[in-house]
Amino acid sequence: MLPLLLLLLVPGGIARALSPESASQLPAPQNVTIDSRNFYNLLRWAPVQVEKDPVFYTVQYKTQSYDKWGEINCTHIAETKCNFTSTEIQSHWITFFRVRSELEDMQSDWVETDAFMAAKDTIVGPLTLKDVVSNPDSLLLNFLPPLGKVTSIFDVEYLVHYWEKSTAIKKTITTRNTQVELQNLRQLTEYCFQIQAAVKHSLRSYSCGLLSNTSCHQTTMSDGTKAGYILLIFVVTIIVVVGVAMVFFYLGNFNEAIKAWSQPSLKIPSHIEEYLNDPDMPVFEDWENTCVEVDHWDSLSVVSKAEGSQTEA
Repeated sequence: MLPLLLLLLVPGGIARALSPESASQLPAPQNVTIDSRNFYNLLRWAPVQVEKDPVFYTVQYKTQSYDKWGEINCTHIAETKCNFTSTEIQSHWITFFRVRSELEDMQSDWVETDAFMAAKDTIVGPLTLKDVVSNPDSLLLNFLPPLGKVTSIFDVEYLVHYWEKSTAIKKTITTRNTQVELQNLRQLTEYCFQIQAAVKHSLRSYSCGLLSNTSCHQTTMSDGTKAGYILLIFVVTIIVVVGVAMVFFYLGNFNEAIKAWSQPSLKIPSHIEEYLNDPDMPVFEDWENTCVEVDHWDSLSVVSKAEGSQTEA
């Protein structure tokens, strides 16, 4: 009872007793995550929404071997991310991070991340394609390494997956160089490919990174094939010209036959044809004579019923 009476009688005692509670009134950051790609490391979190002035944030870290929180280059910052790529934190360290929000004399609770080691947890890729050199039977690919300066501490291989665009059959080439040649390809054929890095470290086995964007390129034509195409075009042109000339030649020689074939056959009557050949022949006179009508008279007898009379014509 005595300690309680002292707190009630001394105003300063009340403030000191409530100070830990008042410090936790500011909301803590949410969705704290680590985004690491190609050893570019970012700690991210959702912004704290309050009605007062802008909220600031502070980030600290510690390692598994040295259990003491220390400051990095993210103390009392307004951004909701912390880039710890270029700090003294080594890629093979097992590291923990924590972040809190700050507003005037208030601070939130710390929010701590899980263990992170860049050498094991970073995502590698995708690679960037520089250029492609097309040949009649090959494609020469040049690309940039995804890890830059840190490549020396890793064992990196590159997997090149390629296929004809018209088919779904894929082939894969493994290389340690950033230049690779796809050989034994067909001429004038479009091929597509994707590249990804496989990274090995003393603390991680080979793990494949992200695939690059799909790129498609066509192989070129060899000099021999070009000469063959030119010769083929020349021969075809000659054949067409000769064929057209022969068609016109035969059309001229068989003009009458073509007319006879294209027009219906008409036959002139024989007596008209004889007349046309010899106009002096009396063909029409004979024809007129054959057309003269001959009158035929028959006797007609009229028998009347009158008494005793009979008329005969």
